[in-house]
Amino acid sequence: MKLKNLILTAFFVALALVFNLLEGLLPFPLPGVKLGLANVFALAALVMLGTKEAFFVTILRVILAWLITANIFSFLCGMTGGLLATVVMAVMYTKFQKEFSLPWISVAGAWAFNIGQTIIATYIVGDIRLMYYVLPLLIIGTVTGWVVGKLAEILCTRLNQFK
Repeated sequence: MKLKNLILTAFFVALALVFNLLEGLLPFPLPGVKLGLANVFALAALVMLGTKEAFFVTILRVILAWLITANIFSFLCGMTGGLLATVVMAVMYTKFQKEFSLPWISVAGAWAFNIGQTIIATYIVGDIRLMYYVLPLLIIGTVTGWVVGKLAEILCTRLNQFK
């Protein structure tokens, strides 16, 4: 990995961690709901650096957040959802970039995250009725995912000015 890519990856990890922790302090009407602003930086890493770096940002953010908060439930949900979201966004970005804008790629990632976290939570809790929770999460994820994608698009444009 080139030094420039390493520095940018570390920058994205640090920002993703800060936003992840700050979102944990905000009150939301439904448990487990977050804006997902930390995903701006995984998506920006995907666009600017590549798939490997996007996975680094996601994995390191989740691990570091877990080490700080010691919340194993959040770790499992975040890792499952984050990895699934990154896979979906990476496939869509590399294979269907011309058909889908970055905000819509982000929406697909948000949906994947919501489905992944709901599946792992259902497994941990042991109650299949928890899967009903995925419906409001998908609705909220559509809005927040689009905003995250738009923010990632703006961030990439701004950072590319410094090349």
